[in-house]
Amino acid sequence: MFSSTYSTLTILRFTGLLVLGLFALTFVVAPASASAAVYGYVDAQGEVKSVTANDWMTAIATAPNINIHSGVMLLLSAADYGAIGDIVPGAK
Repeated sequence: MFSSTYSTLTILRFTGLLVLGLFALTFVVAPASASAAVYGYVDAQGEVKSVTANDWMTAIATAPNINIHSGVMLLLSAADYGAIGDIVPGAK
């Protein structure tokens, strides 16, 4: 009888930890990984291109063919997206 009660408590603790883990995954980890944004940058040929990343450091690190003097800009509005495809004189 005692071992049956012990195993029931163990199952309840395990279930509680499982629910707590799922809660943490849903409300803590998932939003952090779902915060990707679009950044613009100038490539080596002087064309403004875009890259999707979680933060500006990742955007710079993963932007293909980025100009050595280019940074990134966070694209938030339709006007910002209008810059994609433009040529930046003197960036070559």
